Amino acid sequence: MSMLRLSIVAVTVGFGALGLASSAGCGDDAAAPIPDSANTCTGDCTCSGATCTCKAGGKCSFGGGAGTAAATGEGGATGADGGSSAPNNVTNNCDEKMTTCDVTCGTGCTNTCNAQSTCTGSCSSNCTSTCNGTSTCNLTTGTDSTVTCGGGSTCDITLGAGSTLSCTGNSKCTIQCPAGGCTAECGGSAGCSVVCGGTTPCKIQCNGQRSQDCAAGTTCNGTCSGSGPGSDGGKPNK
Repeated sequence: MSMLRLSIVAVTVGFGALGLASSAGCGDDAAAPIPDSANTCTGDCTCSGATCTCKAGGKCSFGGGAGTAAATGEGGATGADGGSSAPNNVTNNCDEKMTTCDVTCGTGCTNTCNAQSTCTGSCSSNCTSTCNGTSTCNLTTGTDSTVTCGGGSTCDITLGAGSTLSCTGNSKCTIQCPAGGCTAECGGSAGCSVVCGGTTPCKIQCNGQRSQDCAAGTTCNGTCSGSGPGSDGGKPNK
């Protein structure tokens, strides 16, 4: 049985929009709309259909990354004319050693970051992102998305409403949830910090056991640890 020890303090939650735009293709810096399911990249990368991969030690910008246009209020990338520019239903791979990637995409995307890599960027909604192998990830997910942070990685994640972050092993996760209603699943000796905004509480679960709400407008900090007599099955202490 495990226990998550938390301290809760009131906070003022405020978040700015993230500026993002599109890239036309590998080696081509011209901005242009990107059709659904046709991924592109700039930098040390290769693409095949909807999948792009960054080479070891490379610096890569996928799809709608590294641009000048503003983002929507939900975190999805838009073009300079306000229309959608980031590709949907694509896969961005940053699994080779020590890559640096902008994984910005539209909806339904899959992003992987591994082997001491660094990944930044955003998606609009319904995305799945994984950060492993002592990597560093700073991502904005949009709504109804899933992020997994493991293998001693450091993750600073802004979740949209209905999204979930799983923080495992000895990873360290900071979860920003400006709209409220997010879920943080913390396991092993992972350290979790949840900044819950909006009006809907966020949920924290430790090692698959009992969960505790983190009230809207508060910050909850803790580490999954402890077992034996007196354990409450992972319910966080206040």
